[in-house]
Amino acid sequence: MLAEERQAILLQRLQGNGYVQVSDVASELAVSMITIRRDLERMERQGLCVRTRGGAVRASQSTTLEVPYDIKRRRCIEEKRRIAAAAAEIVGDGETVILDAGSTTYELALLLLRKRALTVVTNDLQIAVKLASNPNITLVCTGGIARANVYTLQGSQVEALLRTLHVNKAFLGADAIHPDGTVANVNIEEVAVKQAIARAGEEVVLLADSSKFAVRGFATVCDLSEIDLLISDRGVPQKALDMLEAKSVAVRLV
Repeated sequence: MLAEERQAILLQRLQGNGYVQVSDVASELAVSMITIRRDLERMERQGLCVRTRGGAVRASQSTTLEVPYDIKRRRCIEEKRRIAAAAAEIVGDGETVILDAGSTTYELALLLLRKRALTVVTNDLQIAVKLASNPNITLVCTGGIARANVYTLQGSQVEALLRTLHVNKAFLGADAIHPDGTVANVNIEEVAVKQAIARAGEEVVLLADSSKFAVRGFATVCDLSEIDLLISDRGVPQKALDMLEAKSVAVRLV
């Protein structure tokens, strides 16, 4: 198991339980306790946790904490792949789409390689690299300022381009979905870009695995009432499902 995979598991435990015990995780993953301690040391340097005797606890500032891409991409990977597969089903050949930056939209991008005559707009450098060599896809990379560790482009250049576009489908990611039905992000600087993506889409599709209902974000992106379709996995808690029904949000669980 790669270090990033172990750290993704550790982060998921921290977000779910608030703490991890070194001995328990080491035994479960069949690695030494020294290995887990080193993982936690690295995560503490990134601000993802606070180490304690025998383990670590979740960082208190988690609502404004941005998870590094290499860790984010390995969290809930099976759920993200199912969500991406469902999203790919609604993209037809010849359509125009925008892919928001994120690990779930990255999984969708991999599946869009099978489509024909697509035009794809993105502010995600990892997605752009994957799509750039495919002759069946016309790639529009937004430009902008690159952000370290998360591989996204942001800034006024991104917003200016998106304001000129109108696409068939806009696929949004989310850091958090709050109990009041608002979609939120941990990085306030990305909010304007996400809002511009949503405005450009004839149909706005939110891709969010069930873990996003258990955390809080710092800055509001939009209300779920502004989303045409939410695709998530079957781990969405019942309270959240009730809220989605009350807001008349179209939901597909995979």
